[in-house]
Amino acid sequence: MLKYKPITQAQYWIQCSGFTNHYFTTFSGIRDTSGTTQYADGVRGRIFQLKGPRTLAEVTISTPFDPEKHADIVDFWKTYDCSFVTLTVTPVNCGEDPTPLGSRTITVPDAQITSLNFGQADRASTNVSTLELTFVMDTFTYN
Repeated sequence: MLKYKPITQAQYWIQCSGFTNHYFTTFSGIRDTSGTTQYADGVRGRIFQLKGPRTLAEVTISTPFDPEKHADIVDFWKTYDCSFVTLTVTPVNCGEDPTPLGSRTITVPDAQITSLNFGQADRASTNVSTLELTFVMDTFTYN
């Protein structure tokens, strides 16, 4: 019997504080990595490695693009002044009316938008056009 209860990638509620009436469908996830360096001590025939400072990779959120509904996000980007926004990614239950699962939420309190991507067009495609925002950040919480 499983002692843990994994959830699917579809069981997250993704929000950005700059856009109160919008929800997003994808979140690229947190990638926190450490730089490394190598050195030889001059005695042994071995290369050693040292762990360096950590850095958070950019994150991306996206949603299917609605030209009318998402016009305010495009307008926001056109006048964006590098202010901080908060990203919130909350695990939720399955169903039409999701409710939070447990008390853990990923929060990025100091995100800054670095790019907006929308309006992809291909007249031969049936793929959904998306609106995508990319962010840099310095910290996150998971509590």
